[in-house]
Amino acid sequence: MEPLPPLAATGIGSVPFLDETEAVQLILDHLPEMPFWPQMAQKGFWEDMVSQGCGGLPLIIRDAEKRVVRLNEAQDRDEALTHFYEAALAGDLETFALTPGEASGFYGLMSALQGRPAAAPAFVKGQVVGPVTFATIVKGLDGKAILFDYELLQAVVRGLALKAAWQMAQISAGGRQPIIFFDEPSLTGLGSAFLQISREEVISLLTEVISLAKEHGEAYFGVHCCGNTDWSVLLETPIDILSFDSYEFFDNLTLYDQPLQKFLDRGGYLAWGLVPTSPTAPAETLEALWAKFTEQVQTLEARGLDRARLLSQSLLTPACGLGYMTPDQATKALETLAALSQKARAWQG
Repeated sequence: MEPLPPLAATGIGSVPFLDETEAVQLILDHLPEMPFWPQMAQKGFWEDMVSQGCGGLPLIIRDAEKRVVRLNEAQDRDEALTHFYEAALAGDLETFALTPGEASGFYGLMSALQGRPAAAPAFVKGQVVGPVTFATIVKGLDGKAILFDYELLQAVVRGLALKAAWQMAQISAGGRQPIIFFDEPSLTGLGSAFLQISREEVISLLTEVISLAKEHGEAYFGVHCCGNTDWSVLLETPIDILSFDSYEFFDNLTLYDQPLQKFLDRGGYLAWGLVPTSPTAPAETLEALWAKFTEQVQTLEARGLDRARLLSQSLLTPACGLGYMTPDQATKALETLAALSQKARAWQG
């Protein structure tokens, strides 16, 4: 695969817009090198991250009335798992496709890219809910997370890998290289009573989901976590990109300078979440965000990381999805992100 363009800007997922054509055009205008398909979360429950992950998975249904994804305990378990593995082992990616009704932004971006030269953009970013987050949020009628149902968890991991593979195939069909993030907000609870799973189990689940997706083609794989976590766990998985909220939580990452060095040595990229996305965050000027970024890079440099390598193996993103912002705030965030990318490249020289 071609190396990723240093200091290119991309997005995380959700946007606050109701019109996918408008959202896609904004993304292509501001992030032309590495556009992402927008999750149109304001359009309804079906476009929710977890809801988008459940199509094709066994024993799991959307409860639109209660706005939850849950275990369907009325379905025959053996029969459901048999049908699932028949499709999964046959490599039937269409079983795990996103539909226009649940991912209008994906189809909007793919349509907008038709007719454009494959080199513009050469990379397209997609996203899938990560297995830890999905299996933590989805519960049975007894309220117990399916994270503790080993048989079903293994199916979920394989199914989410195939949902990633379907996106990879769609992006590759247009002559572009796919970048797939597994979004893992639940990892902010790692090591607490809220997420009773060991670091070894997290590493195993993420390693497996990426390995299974890789069986279907080449892509860059990242994990996005929008809060504090044990970053050494993610850095031990085979991810190509570590996506983190550098606006709020950079200081925590500095505790892991040695694992970061090993990650960069093997060719990994850092995706810096520079632009705040909380609607209650203070208004930040471009200059203030730029000063924060340069200070953070210099902090890592002082801990022994080479600045030139660091910049050449970095991408820039918002801190998280834009879905909780107003449309005006989200548009401004994309404008600011694009400007930061330009300044960073000038700094890189």
